[in-house]
Amino acid sequence: MTEPKCHGVVRIDPEFKALIPRLSPEEVGQLEENLRMHGCRDSLVTWRGVLLDGHHRLAICQTLGLSFKTTAVDLPDREAAKDWIEANQLGRRNLTPDQASLLRGRRYQRMKKSVGKPVGIMGQSDPISTAETLAHQHGVSPSTIKRDAKRAEFVDSLPAERQRAVLDGTTTISKEIRRTRHVADEAELEAAQTKITTDARQNLASVCEVRVCSCADLFASGIRPDAVITDPPYQQEFLSVFSELAKACASADVPLVAVMSGQSYLPEVLRLLCEHLVYRWTLAYLTPGGQAVQQWSAKVNTTWKPVLLFGDATDWFGDVATSKPNDNDKRFHGWGQSESGMADLVERLTKPGQLVCDPFVGGGTLAVVALALGRRFVGCDVDSDAVKIARQRIEVAYAREEHGTVPYEEVRRKAGLG
Repeated sequence: MTEPKCHGVVRIDPEFKALIPRLSPEEVGQLEENLRMHGCRDSLVTWRGVLLDGHHRLAICQTLGLSFKTTAVDLPDREAAKDWIEANQLGRRNLTPDQASLLRGRRYQRMKKSVGKPVGIMGQSDPISTAETLAHQHGVSPSTIKRDAKRAEFVDSLPAERQRAVLDGTTTISKEIRRTRHVADEAELEAAQTKITTDARQNLASVCEVRVCSCADLFASGIRPDAVITDPPYQQEFLSVFSELAKACASADVPLVAVMSGQSYLPEVLRLLCEHLVYRWTLAYLTPGGQAVQQWSAKVNTTWKPVLLFGDATDWFGDVATSKPNDNDKRFHGWGQSESGMADLVERLTKPGQLVCDPFVGGGTLAVVALALGRRFVGCDVDSDAVKIARQRIEVAYAREEHGTVPYEEVRRKAGLG
């Protein structure tokens, strides 16, 4: 049925309105232009006088003084009304994959809680599962619907403003998962630190030191590491750190220097390093699985990084190091590498008991695996917050086992080294 033309008798339910993704400013502008030119040609949809569809159009019509029509739908209760809203949004809007996933997942959860089972569709006489029903309606697989339900459950556990951001498409579910894990990891680190004994800290201090300072200042203090293994930032504005690193390692006469690099500015990186260090070889650091980085300027999906090796050739080594599939670890730092990949590099390039240095320590990944593999460690970073997190992480990892370190063979096994 169609209700008479009206200007302000439609009621807004805040809970219903919160189920609808907001339009972007550009979309609002386009909608307003269309309404100015053509009027409100599509009816607003109501249930018992409450608006279900057309919130954005209603707001613009009320602002511009435009007439609109309403069409009522017959639904048994509020839960059915909420499901109608989400099903309608899935059918009509140009949604992001995460928005669609969230809406499908919420529909699944609501239908599972409702009394009774869904009836057959496509002429079937037997009831079918909720996942199969929604999969047919939305053109996806039942397993996708069940995955959507888990993602929706996670989103609905977030604070209201983060739920809204996912629904509006201003953030992604993956970003929120990473954000939540990061907060939980920080809390876990702080809680674990309270259990570390004074003896454990003293033992750690004898084999590990992490400072807040620059690479140049670290080496100016007189350290003499057996090897430098490091992963400086790759962006163009940080190219000068490669020159600083090379000068510092040359001044300390470091026997082996291994520098991970991106490839966008690789010629310049090589030039800066070779001004002070003797080039030996390039290792391929593989990052298999879903870790490919898209280099838009070069149109390349890259699944490996070069590790530039400097110093005299002494021991033999294999020139392909590998991170375990899908093992990128950004929990402690946005540029963090995997423990498995760093363990492979440490294993190939150093020996137990040697002093390993990372002057761009970041989240402390190299420190953790070096200590676990029986090396000593010294490192630094100019970011005091990163050093704080790295120190916490190192202390917890070091104190986890009875004798103050993770067993050597256990680390080898986890890293896939034997």
